[in-house]
Amino acid sequence: MTWAQAGGAVADDDAPATLSALLLDPSLFTPAYDAGLSGGLRQAGVRPLWLTRPLREREEAELDPAECEAAFYRRVEAIAPARRRLRAVAKGASHLVDLASLLRRLGRNEADVVHLQWAVLPAFDAAAILAMRRHCPVVMTVHDTVPFNGERISLLQNKGFDLPLRAADRLIVHTRAALDTLRARGLDAHKIHLIPHGPLPLKAEPSVAALARARSKRFTLVLFGQIKPYKGVDLLIEALGQMPAHEREQGRVIVAGAPMMDIAPLMARAEALGLGPALEFRLGRLDHQAMADLFHEADGFVFPYRQIDASGVYFLLKPLGKWMVASRVGIFAEDLREGADGALVAPGDIHALSEAMAEAFTRRPAPPPRPNSESWAAIGAATRRLYDEAIAERSRRV
Repeated sequence: MTWAQAGGAVADDDAPATLSALLLDPSLFTPAYDAGLSGGLRQAGVRPLWLTRPLREREEAELDPAECEAAFYRRVEAIAPARRRLRAVAKGASHLVDLASLLRRLGRNEADVVHLQWAVLPAFDAAAILAMRRHCPVVMTVHDTVPFNGERISLLQNKGFDLPLRAADRLIVHTRAALDTLRARGLDAHKIHLIPHGPLPLKAEPSVAALARARSKRFTLVLFGQIKPYKGVDLLIEALGQMPAHEREQGRVIVAGAPMMDIAPLMARAEALGLGPALEFRLGRLDHQAMADLFHEADGFVFPYRQIDASGVYFLLKPLGKWMVASRVGIFAEDLREGADGALVAPGDIHALSEAMAEAFTRRPAPPPRPNSESWAAIGAATRRLYDEAIAERSRRV
């Protein structure tokens, strides 16, 4: 008997049997997505248990604590962030130890299926997946088909990126472009399945102070989320610098989020270009209330990304009815209705980005809200069907 069967409610006779799933997001890269998927899986008769790292100071729990266990990097999180090299070495060692612990759990029949969200050390994760498959099927969601969206990462994180994908029983992608990319790389088309990203709701309403605050006369575009190289903040700065002064004076851009890179050169470049009030940095992690206030302040959003498949930020902002300027990549190319919801530009094209932002500043477009078309219930049902397929296929092999 699995832990899910022991703790699950009695099911309707016509309902599918309850499955237990161990879901892995070791570094807790996508907690909001994880929480949405959990809700959909529960509705589909799956009892999820997430294995992640511990929450950090000031982090707000997205996952239900009853469905989440800090099974990765418990001691690593006690090491001060400033000791980056020690943390990196300790995290690598902990990852291997924690994978070994997971394999022991599977040996006790603690899950019907394992579902990975991310591969942290691909070569080692691939070996672990092969070992996991001795006990149950393994499904993996490929959130990014390009390792870390092209960021400079360690050799161990980059080496053998496709190995876990080849080792898994089933793969999930969120966009048609990602599906085509994996097929072109020689991944088995039979095991790749397109299941869209789900909606990410705001957890707060704008505060009374934000609602009472006078809106800026400048059309305000916001680039929101962790600041990483692939997000293209440098491209945005150059695009603002190219813009004629009389157009730039009609708008501004707020870059808001926690820096995951050295931003001193970006700020120096903005100063050298004399961007002044056209560009504002709001650095640091925003809580739910600060996010709601910022999104109320925004007239639109900008995504000058170099590379992306699916974007959680996009699915958070999509229903707000705000203009979007985005690179023609990934989910933006597939889902954003050009001319109705926003403007698309070629990735890396600074001139086109400058023109698209200038048009927004001067025209001040205000598209109607557009609800997300996908529901977590449908996503959970599709994921459950994938689990069932993988389990049935394994049964035939065994």
